Amino acid sequence: MLPFIKNQTLVTGAFEGEINLLKASNQFPYLEVMGIGNLEAAVQLSEYISKNRNIRHIVFFGSCGAYEWSGIRIGSFISPNRVYSKEISHALKLSKQIPESPEFYEMTPDKSLQITTCNAPTTITLIDLKNPPEESWKNLEIENLELFGISKVASKFSVTVTAYLAVTNLVGPNGSNDWVKNWKSLSHSLQNKILSLT
Repeated sequence: MLPFIKNQTLVTGAFEGEINLLKASNQFPYLEVMGIGNLEAAVQLSEYISKNRNIRHIVFFGSCGAYEWSGIRIGSFISPNRVYSKEISHALKLSKQIPESPEFYEMTPDKSLQITTCNAPTTITLIDLKNPPEESWKNLEIENLELFGISKVASKFSVTVTAYLAVTNLVGPNGSNDWVKNWKSLSHSLQNKILSLT
């Protein structure tokens, strides 16, 4: 884990299972679940930082699916450097996405892990995606559901974000089933890896 000042760092995840071993270690004075999805995570984080103005950095532990064209394998541990929120329905011309401003947020990656570009849409992609659905998706490598909301709020409060993610599945029709099978063991491996370094 990158060296951060513990009394200025919030350690978080979408749900309890993603940070339970970190919590049990009693090493992190600010550790709280923020909820699943961009909106829930953003609302909870905004409230949390409003009450804890000493927080200068957020460390997020979670999971993600890899887009098949990225070549990233299930079981990899990664750290994104940038997060977008692109909706598949817009790319497939089934809806019109309201533009985000800015289009993406920069993150502070841990360079000891593979660095990736994240997409954090509001929905889970369930269609087979062998190739990017449009040109603007070519640089997207993984899909997570919380990091855009978290990064947006963090930017408002001038707080930096680092994410540690376990790749639990490939994005597609079997993604949710593979996530169910893989998230717990991979989350425990990721948390134990970080605990061994702190």
